Amino acid sequence: MFEECLAQEESVKVGRILLVDDEPAILQALKRLLCRQYDVVTAGSGQQALDLLEQEAFDLVISDMRMPGLSGADLLKVCFERWPEMVRVLVTGYADMESTIRAVNEGNIYRYINKPWDNDQLCSVVADALQCKILQEKNEKLQARIKEQNKELARFNHELEQQVEQKTDQAGAAEAKLEEAYRSLVQEFNSMVLLLVGMVEQRNGEEPGSSERLARLSKLFGEFAGLVGQPIQDLYYAALLKNIGKITLPDAVLIKSWTTMNRLEKKEYSRFPVNGQTTLMLLEPLQNSANIIRSHMELYNGKGFPDRLEGDAIPLESRILRIVTDYVDLQREHNFLGEKLNEDDTRTYMIKMAGLRYDRALIDLLMEVLEDFDEGIVPNMDRIPIAAAKQGTILAKSLISPAGVVLLSEGTLLTERHVSKLQALQRQFEGHQIMLQVRHPDSSGSE
Repeated sequence: MFEECLAQEESVKVGRILLVDDEPAILQALKRLLCRQYDVVTAGSGQQALDLLEQEAFDLVISDMRMPGLSGADLLKVCFERWPEMVRVLVTGYADMESTIRAVNEGNIYRYINKPWDNDQLCSVVADALQCKILQEKNEKLQARIKEQNKELARFNHELEQQVEQKTDQAGAAEAKLEEAYRSLVQEFNSMVLLLVGMVEQRNGEEPGSSERLARLSKLFGEFAGLVGQPIQDLYYAALLKNIGKITLPDAVLIKSWTTMNRLEKKEYSRFPVNGQTTLMLLEPLQNSANIIRSHMELYNGKGFPDRLEGDAIPLESRILRIVTDYVDLQREHNFLGEKLNEDDTRTYMIKMAGLRYDRALIDLLMEVLEDFDEGIVPNMDRIPIAAAKQGTILAKSLISPAGVVLLSEGTLLTERHVSKLQALQRQFEGHQIMLQVRHPDSSGSE
């Protein structure tokens, strides 16, 4: 079965790419690198690329910066204006940084790659870009669905007003219908939120249900801190969706701790709270939660991100969410210290950092909250590259190939043969960062 899946992968095309460069040798090199996994079309100039785009649809365009006539920066600017849903990547030299910055701003490019490029890095960027497009399309469909539901409720309200004016004796029945419609809308909204949470947990390699447990702890913390009513609900939703801005981050960043990231990776990672806020602001019931998410990575001493807020300038809900987030992350792999702590050491560290990273009064309150919270919230699974797979490892989730084929099912105990086949798969999909979700060695598999 495993060998059949590998053979099936060889013929699957998972995206359509347009390569643009005035040097035929470079075009051929890029096409050889990418054509096995993707449907690749080439263009020898910016104008030829535009002619092709007028006739055909593409998921991704990769353009060289320096070309006679229409430059790569100008081409991607036109692409952004006319085909904004298409992902844009620029290949550039270090001498072109000023033009690259302009292209980033005007062409809204997804990523730029320096010459000479690294094949693994380029393949990783392509895979991440296409995955980002898929996630964006799913998000747009969800947002369109909510807008349609809002229109339907507005129409129903309008009809209800007309009925009340014409027939007051039917008001009671109409009110009951309105309440039923409202309950249905709330149910649909909560289902949409749970769908988003599932997408976030799957993309970030988190254990299913871990976001819900963290949200319940945040809600209890908020109640201890004196929050009531809508602010408690806003904090709960913010805790559920705090990592939604990470879904477009590449695996190479997601699996690293802050201490091992380079400068560019830290810059990219530090945008995720703003990305999360932007994603949720279109959904009116989540606008307050979106603002909490923007500020939940700030630190009490003003050294957090993205706005370097300090002290009480950080919203109370965001201060609470940062504390709960760190309490959980410190007991996981790839945390900001680069070292996994046990629960006692986590509490000791957070007390030590009270007044620096955290609001001192809230840290004192956290210790009381934890005495009342009897649920375990630290996930019992890790996310690792398939190159790190070892005999005896248990899969916490099914392994799915870049083309969507299930290769190994959840709960599989890896044997020496499995490990060998996984290494072959990594070589076959050179340039893709394929990840495994595995249970901790001391985990029994129960949640």
